[in-house]
Amino acid sequence: MNKSTGIRLSGQLLNLVVFALGIAAAYFMTIQSLKIELAAKAESAVVETLDKKLSKFEVLLTEGVISKEEFYRFSGEVDSRLARIEFYLADGMGDEHGK
Repeated sequence: MNKSTGIRLSGQLLNLVVFALGIAAAYFMTIQSLKIELAAKAESAVVETLDKKLSKFEVLLTEGVISKEEFYRFSGEVDSRLARIEFYLADGMGDEHGK
């Protein structure tokens, strides 16, 4: 094997390694962006669900079907759910972005 053949093979090997690293980087970037998109969709779905429940509850309030105790219990539940969502997003999603 002469010197020029060795240089050519090492150049081709280097190209192959760079190509494989490029594919791996693209794969991991795609996976990470999909995770972020899914988290955003899940967050918007939770907010949408809460908005629908609050709208239904407003209808009950305007019709006078619900008592003050039920209203305060429901508002406490909504507050606790929103606090859990906020804690999840602040703590759990921060851990995911750090990975």
